[in-house]
Amino acid sequence: MTSSARSLQFYQIDAFTAAAFGGNPAAVVLLPPSALPLSDDTRQKIAAEMNLSETAYLETTDGSSDFSTCTRFRLRWFTPAIEVPLCGHATLASAAALFFGQRNPARQLAFDTLSGELVVKRQAAGAGDGGEGGAAAELLSMDLPLIQATAEAVPPGMDAVVQASVGDLPLDALLYDSQLRYLLIVLRDEGPATREAFLSLQPNNAQLGAAHTGGQLVGVIVSMAGDGSPHDFLSRFFAPWAGIEEDPATGSAHAVLGPYWAQRLGKQRMAARQCSKRGAELLVEVRAEEGRVVVSGSAVTVLQGQLLLPAGA
Repeated sequence: MTSSARSLQFYQIDAFTAAAFGGNPAAVVLLPPSALPLSDDTRQKIAAEMNLSETAYLETTDGSSDFSTCTRFRLRWFTPAIEVPLCGHATLASAAALFFGQRNPARQLAFDTLSGELVVKRQAAGAGDGGEGGAAAELLSMDLPLIQATAEAVPPGMDAVVQASVGDLPLDALLYDSQLRYLLIVLRDEGPATREAFLSLQPNNAQLGAAHTGGQLVGVIVSMAGDGSPHDFLSRFFAPWAGIEEDPATGSAHAVLGPYWAQRLGKQRMAARQCSKRGAELLVEVRAEEGRVVVSGSAVTVLQGQLLLPAGA
């Protein structure tokens, strides 16, 4: 490291998996007061360098450099292309970095974000080691805002997006959420052929991105019912507008999926699987009266090190 370079501690953590190399990897960069201010341009360049679905940036709120004792943090998320208002898997990864990497003994941590306060709690009694390189010792539960997608909100001109996403597969519902700018496509389950077609979807991302250029989309969720043993519903997530071809695990999408499937299935607690190549397992609890969705999963640390910033960054 040259004398002009700055060093920042970071982790790469697989979220929504109990084993390494599954779920969705997120980079988590710790920003002590000595690293601030760090420009948005630099944060975006780091996210592009990491080239993961999201890179998270954590700052303490108590003015200290001790991430092991603080219990409230500022948290922002960047894809390789844009900053996003909500990211579930990178929030879970951030909590795992603090609980397991920094040995923070708190039972819950709060994060101030563009989507308000998010809280992550440790579910199990034992602290464990956070599953470094293996199974996570604890289940982490994340409190997200309930986001209701509706058919009435679907912007005009989405037919080309649907065609590029799922072709001529039959639909049960087409819904849109303006807060996150997600289009939700729910497939009609017509037996094993529908399930196989769902699992085999490979949208052309250039074609999908070109199907809408009006700025009203960040991502497309494709979902269908599970068999109930063990999964109540399945999903996939495509976001070429955010620089993501297919997201391996999308916590924020389940803030949208949760209320839809809770109403349709008449269940408040559900098991979900995101059917990306890496795969992800999520538990979803809808608390409609509170306007919240609790998404739970495990997290595994696969990499930790020092990020070297050039002088002036």
